[in-house]
Amino acid sequence: MLLKVAWRSIWRNKRRTIITLTSIVFSLTIAIFFIAMSDGMYDKLTDEAVRMQAGHLTVEHKEYRDAPAIDLVMEGTEELSKSLSRLEGVERIKALVSGQGVAKSGSGSIGVVVLGVDAKAERDQTPLAKKMVAGEYLADDDEAKVVIGSLLAKRLKLKVGKKMVVSSNSVDGHLVEELVRVRGIFETGATEVDGFFIQIPLGFARKLYDMKPNQATQLGIILTADADRDLVMEEVQKLLAKGQALRTWQEVMPDLAAFMAVDKGSNYVFQGIIMFLILFTIFNTILMSVLERSREFAVLLAIGTSVARIKAQVFIESALIGLVGALLGVGAGGGLTWYFNVQGLDVSAMMEEGLAVSGFSIDTVLRPAVDPAMMLLLGGAIFGATMIMSLFPMGRIKRIPVADVLR
Repeated sequence: MLLKVAWRSIWRNKRRTIITLTSIVFSLTIAIFFIAMSDGMYDKLTDEAVRMQAGHLTVEHKEYRDAPAIDLVMEGTEELSKSLSRLEGVERIKALVSGQGVAKSGSGSIGVVVLGVDAKAERDQTPLAKKMVAGEYLADDDEAKVVIGSLLAKRLKLKVGKKMVVSSNSVDGHLVEELVRVRGIFETGATEVDGFFIQIPLGFARKLYDMKPNQATQLGIILTADADRDLVMEEVQKLLAKGQALRTWQEVMPDLAAFMAVDKGSNYVFQGIIMFLILFTIFNTILMSVLERSREFAVLLAIGTSVARIKAQVFIESALIGLVGALLGVGAGGGLTWYFNVQGLDVSAMMEEGLAVSGFSIDTVLRPAVDPAMMLLLGGAIFGATMIMSLFPMGRIKRIPVADVLR
């Protein structure tokens, strides 16, 4: 009976109820969509960054992170790679030779970051292979070949097939130079990548820096989507030799990690403001519902209805508003998120120069992450907060001056 009376009571003032439900649904939908959109962008950015650089986890010389230098190499990388690849949760292992150098042509010279990669493994994994605007990505049998960014090619006036010189210091500190031919030109939209980043075959990189065949500066560990990173890190630590250190991608790419942390913080503040507005609207609705019905409650009290029973009715009314609003909001927010996850949201019109963060480009077609747990958590938070806020208006019922109100 209380449930039936409560349901009828909230619809006696349809306008107020509809406005309240609309505000809950709209605000919850916006909150879910923006959080999902941010999470989707973070996931995409992280995935592209770790695949282009040194993985979700990176094994390197213990001193390399303090002062990156080409002479801080790791020995026995082939044996370690085989052992790491057998661990559960590891998708693949990538050996890297990372150094710095100068790219030269007849039109000038520019300092660049040189990354030696396994072309066979990278072709299907690195984002660069999908962003070639001229020529092709590195092939398995390439030797003195290089792929460069579009801005670097423009500055040095290079085209596919043209020659350039890469000069650097070897592991022994000697000046080395090698003549290479441009195999392909990529364009990511990030100035730091397109203008100062080149990739060369792993074997040729070892030759350039006078490394041995079993040496590398880093071993990148790419994890599967469902991998337990902490568990994988424990297993990796058991396989490391003296002088080797395990780093997370946040340590290897601190600028990217800092951006995501700051952006998440500002996003939480924005969502907190929206939630506050939702809760304020709900509280106002419940309070007005009690104040406007003082005569009704006075009559009920006069004929012997207990205060607890009236409070129970108001509590159920609040629960119904909160439940209906949360369900509709989660449904609308989830539906909107799912739609754009499938179709994608193209923001290229607003980002004509591309979207880049900390030197890494993001596809302008954004896809929000569908996370049912997050949606249910937000919906549950709204419902729980509604229940808590209903306690204050309920406390006013027992203070109603029955005789004065009836008079």
